[in-house]
Amino acid sequence: KNFKGLKYRIRSNVKADYYYLCATNEEQEVEVFVSEVISQGFPQAESSLSNSISCFRKAESTSGILSRYRNSGLRILLLIAIVFPLVMAPIVKFLKIPVKVKDWVNLGVVITTSILSFTVIFLNPSESLSIFTFSDSVPVELKLDNLGRIFAGMVSLLWPFAFLYTIEYMSHDDKKRSYSMFYIMTFGVVLGISFASNLITLYFFYELLTLVTIPLIIFPMTKEAKRATRLYLYISLFGSTLALVGIFVLATSFDISTYGTLLNEIKAYTGNSGIVYTSFMLMFLGFSVKAAMFPFHVWLPGAGVAPTPTTALLHAVAVVKAGAFAIIRVIYSCIGHLYLSGSVVQIIAIIMTSITIVFGSVMALKQAHMKRRFAYSTIANISYILLAACLMNEYSLYAAMLHLIYHSFAKIAVFFITGELMHEAKAIFIDQLDGLGKKMPISFACFVLSGLSIAGIPLFSGFVSKFEIAIAAIQVNTWYSLVGIIALLISALFTAVYIFTIIIRAFFKQPNEYNITNYERAHEGNYKFLVPIVTLSFLSLLFGVIGSPLTNLIATLLKGVGM
Repeated sequence: KNFKGLKYRIRSNVKADYYYLCATNEEQEVEVFVSEVISQGFPQAESSLSNSISCFRKAESTSGILSRYRNSGLRILLLIAIVFPLVMAPIVKFLKIPVKVKDWVNLGVVITTSILSFTVIFLNPSESLSIFTFSDSVPVELKLDNLGRIFAGMVSLLWPFAFLYTIEYMSHDDKKRSYSMFYIMTFGVVLGISFASNLITLYFFYELLTLVTIPLIIFPMTKEAKRATRLYLYISLFGSTLALVGIFVLATSFDISTYGTLLNEIKAYTGNSGIVYTSFMLMFLGFSVKAAMFPFHVWLPGAGVAPTPTTALLHAVAVVKAGAFAIIRVIYSCIGHLYLSGSVVQIIAIIMTSITIVFGSVMALKQAHMKRRFAYSTIANISYILLAACLMNEYSLYAAMLHLIYHSFAKIAVFFITGELMHEAKAIFIDQLDGLGKKMPISFACFVLSGLSIAGIPLFSGFVSKFEIAIAAIQVNTWYSLVGIIALLISALFTAVYIFTIIIRAFFKQPNEYNITNYERAHEGNYKFLVPIVTLSFLSLLFGVIGSPLTNLIATLLKGVGM
């Protein structure tokens, strides 16, 4: 007999052929097989095979139930990965155990959260999990897709390194218990942004991110820290209001219960495009506040008064990257890049991001304070991501996500080195770095690796992602994409200057009477400093030299997103 092109020879033991068909889950063909076996003179098999069909149907039903339970269990992991650090961090804070033991318990919480996150990422549950609802049509819901998997994976990989660094950096601060609590809670909130299933859920965790990071910025309790926190809060609330209004405008005409539903409705929409464009601009401007886009960037350089682990968190992993990720979500998961492509709002977005790229690069070169220099560097580089996203084709999404990842590894390493210099050499300004490359060779060798990646030098990961952004801009082939290319070239020049200035001072200049004190007290930090610094800096080189497995994986995951 021939079932779908496969020939089965009826043997004396007809059950063997029957069970083979059962394994293919072709129930209809199983019944045809049974009837033909019976008609061809095997009546003695009728009872046995009929019973087997009954068992097959029961097994199929059981398999469906087990599959549903499996998916339900995986869905719960989405919530557990978010809630675990939010709950455990306060519990550990109030445990009556030695401070050093508490540090390692906190690190265990962070590592466990990363394991939970990676478990969810690899198992990739297909169903959503509703937490609660504001109304019947607006649930706060979690669901993992490929964009969320990429962002959550990056965050989960970097956070344990960041917390190991934090243990040493905050070791002499009496208030570090509260600091560690909010630092860990921020991890859970960022995972919530990654796992959000719709705009309301994204906005909910986006607002929580503001609340849990305020204590990290105000932590020193100096006048400067309080001023920086107020500025961060006011501008964040302004941006959140714009984004919320944009969501409400969209909700008046479309179902926003899930990203996919909204995307499909807008694809089929033939009404007034002004509603969609207005909503997009409000959300783009609102979420760009945390992404530090000009003119909303002013909060980021001021936040440098916070401890270095906070600034590393703000610049490389959590806050600015959450803003960029939210904009990518709006373009590719909600409205759709095909709908926005060629519109006036796309042109406005590209011009704004191009201005920010040039502005951030020029301002970085002018800064004498290390943290402020790298703050403006972040402002420019986050707009690289936004520029790529706003080019609005499938290739530009790949370029945007690639730079989001590669910049995170390089920039967090640079901030870790900056913090180590402040901690071990009391060096705050660029002109205090003279000759320190000889006293701290490992740290400055790592700065060369991560700094050259930020500058986009070939063989480093930053070059790969910036090159992909340029390719995406060339593919768009419009006058406004040309504006983006010009901005990239200007930024590349200024970035190379402000990075190489530091390298030359550290390795080729001799200390003078002004910075001799910094030179004499300088020494390498311990392993809690060096393990994160060396690992992340080396990865900036590794991703540039043999990064094809990662780039191929990202390209595969992003294939068809927003289509």
